[in-house]
Amino acid sequence: MHELAIDEQDNVYGADIGYNPASEGYITDVWKMTPEGKFIYLLQPTERAPRGWSIWHDRDGNMYFVEQNNHTKRETLLLRRSPDGTVTTLAGGAYGHADGRGNLAKFSSVGGITFGPDGSLYLSDGDAVRKVATDGTVTTIAKGLDFMTSHDQPRFLGGLSGSLWGLSVDANVNVYVADAGNRRVIKIDSTGGAEVVSRAEAPYFPTGVAAAGGNLYVMEVGFTLPNLTSGPRLRKITADGKSTILTTIGENASAGKPVSSLALQAGTTAESVIVFFSRDGRLKYSIAFASIVSLTALVLHRRRARG
Repeated sequence: MHELAIDEQDNVYGADIGYNPASEGYITDVWKMTPEGKFIYLLQPTERAPRGWSIWHDRDGNMYFVEQNNHTKRETLLLRRSPDGTVTTLAGGAYGHADGRGNLAKFSSVGGITFGPDGSLYLSDGDAVRKVATDGTVTTIAKGLDFMTSHDQPRFLGGLSGSLWGLSVDANVNVYVADAGNRRVIKIDSTGGAEVVSRAEAPYFPTGVAAAGGNLYVMEVGFTLPNLTSGPRLRKITADGKSTILTTIGENASAGKPVSSLALQAGTTAESVIVFFSRDGRLKYSIAFASIVSLTALVLHRRRARG
């Protein structure tokens, strides 16, 4: 499991990908779970996934998908798939960094994607945050976000080249992005100014963020070499800077044999825990465990909070 999303009707969407050693190919599926718990495959598990299938939908039913290969680094494309199945490149081309419209723009390694309040897409891309308008015009909101300060710790795993992951945009168009490699969250204001607003202590590092009700919510996951995982946990930061750990999920476990208290209660073996934050004024998140023996997922918890 790699991504989760929640729509305005509280339907949960997930995208899975897994390696099939028998065919040496990758199996992909996309599913939906209703608030009543009904599970539906929108895309059945397949090694030949239609191009552009994604969990990211706009209000017109278009899907958005980042097509990239961080090994070959030949090109990075932001695709748009219309409800009738037509796939076009909204923006992107050769691997790199360039602003512009459509194929004049270039992306490098995209780590996260979210919608802004005006329907534009925001991407974490290498050491930058980019905005993509609905007409495919790409602008760089901020760059050089791998900067270090005297308060920063040694970089996690050498900084994790392209270590910007999940991001969120608030109603005032401030962007918050999880800088996993530097164990911190960066805020980018509407003028492009950047500041560190949260730091995680080792072994934790942030992977996702959400701005809701004037507060900031941060998902943090712990990892200690060679293979010890901790958490994940959810941190709340109020407007006055007060930081509180709201909850920690699961127990410490070695990677490859992880243990989660919620997963055990549900009678399933946990491989990973993923939290997604919605883009509206409420905080909504899902905790999902991917089974080790299959690609199916069980959503165990969903919560709403105002402020």
